[in-house]
Amino acid sequence: MKNSKKIILKILAGVVAVVLIGGMIFVTNAFVGNPISAMRANKAIKQYVNQNYSYLDLEIEKAKYDFKNAGYMVKAESKTSIDTKFTIYYSKGKVQRDDYELFVLGKFNTLQRFSDEYSVIAKGILANDLGYADNTTMVIYDKDEYENANDILELDMKFDKALPIKTDVIIQLDIADSSIEAIAKIFVDAHKAFEGNDCNFSTYGMFAENDGIAVMVYGVTPAHIESGDLASLLEQAKNNEGANSIGIHIKGARK
Repeated sequence: MKNSKKIILKILAGVVAVVLIGGMIFVTNAFVGNPISAMRANKAIKQYVNQNYSYLDLEIEKAKYDFKNAGYMVKAESKTSIDTKFTIYYSKGKVQRDDYELFVLGKFNTLQRFSDEYSVIAKGILANDLGYADNTTMVIYDKDEYENANDILELDMKFDKALPIKTDVIIQLDIADSSIEAIAKIFVDAHKAFEGNDCNFSTYGMFAENDGIAVMVYGVTPAHIESGDLASLLEQAKNNEGANSIGIHIKGARK
């Protein structure tokens, strides 16, 4: 009788172990795929590249599982062109699509590279000229300009601040004073510093934090800053008054 119970317990333990292992394999496959599928994806994508992009001299990464789409994705990057890089998507046994047209031909990669380079310049100006050493300021090219990018941009072209494409700058930093007057002064000082370094932006925004208070400002133009009345315009925007394009939100402020 005792031996029978031991045998039953061993069988049950074995069943539980199999179920647990099976569950772990299922979960793992759901998030990282499986080696056989990955091998098939790599083979199919390699053939796809040879058939469609052999002239680009691409380096192809190993397939990575995309659990959101239950497929695989591979990044392809040119050995000679800094802006020629895109992703190829595989699922259901075949390559479904790639984003070469948007990211490369549409010059999205080129604009993103310019945004990164311009952001480094803007951060350096605020750090060196105004003393905001830890700022994470970003420069963003106007999305409305993407449609006309091919008229202005060329793949791998050198970055130029004077490109006739609208740019917005978002100043991100920690501040000691979150008053409207202090915020206005930051905009004025930043605008002066940027112009002194031949950086011209269509609009200014800001995300700043101070002792639990977060300030977000958007829609400030050079004309607002140069009016000499920016503090008043910001105050009006804070109170939802005035007809200017400025928006301002302050969270965590003491009432």
